[in-house]
Amino acid sequence: MWKVIGASVAGTVHQATGRQCEDACGWRAGTEVTCLAVADGAGSRPMSRRGAALAVEGSLLASAEGPRDEDPAAWLRLIFAAARGQITTRALAEGNDADDYATTLAVAILTGSAVAVGQIGDTIAVAGRAGSYQTLTPAPRAEYVNETAFLTGPDALGELRINVTPAARADTVFLATDGLRFKILDDLTTAAPFTPFFEDLAAFARSPQASDDAVRAFLAGLDDQSGDDKTLLAAVRG
Repeated sequence: MWKVIGASVAGTVHQATGRQCEDACGWRAGTEVTCLAVADGAGSRPMSRRGAALAVEGSLLASAEGPRDEDPAAWLRLIFAAARGQITTRALAEGNDADDYATTLAVAILTGSAVAVGQIGDTIAVAGRAGSYQTLTPAPRAEYVNETAFLTGPDALGELRINVTPAARADTVFLATDGLRFKILDDLTTAAPFTPFFEDLAAFARSPQASDDAVRAFLAGLDDQSGDDKTLLAAVRG
């Protein structure tokens, strides 16, 4: 079984301007499959907050239609297609363009045989075991600052990055939005993880006092340096 804790909080820039948090996160923990999802709505789009929430909701619903241990990558592609479809359907029903709901998305599927992570956009995924941590399929460097791919883009599924790791090689998995990049990455160029952060977080997640509220309080008090919304999920295998 996996234990999951996490939260999303508004960044300092959003707080100063009275904007709500446009990140979203969620998880579904089961005996056979645990699914984690985080999304970061594009601040420049009018419905991005709802887009992030729909992306997470759609991912968790689609993950229940399994497990598909024989091909985790194919399963992830179906999950991302379903999340994208949920946004498209909602946009059509509300008379909006799907791009108004632009959001990034990261999904982790944790089963008895594999840790599979899919990402569209500049989310951050880290997995590890025994104090050794690795950033999974970091986002390619963009030509312009804050340029990234979105789940609602015309070639979104072509932008999907997937990593599948044998379960024996990962007993901790972390998903975050890019608002935490200055705190959790040791090198922004290579996207190498800042090991002490993940060591401490893994130890805390396994402790009796670990809770979503504790993560929320930690994020709220963290000087994020970017002013962006912050989301962090931590999953540890018991």
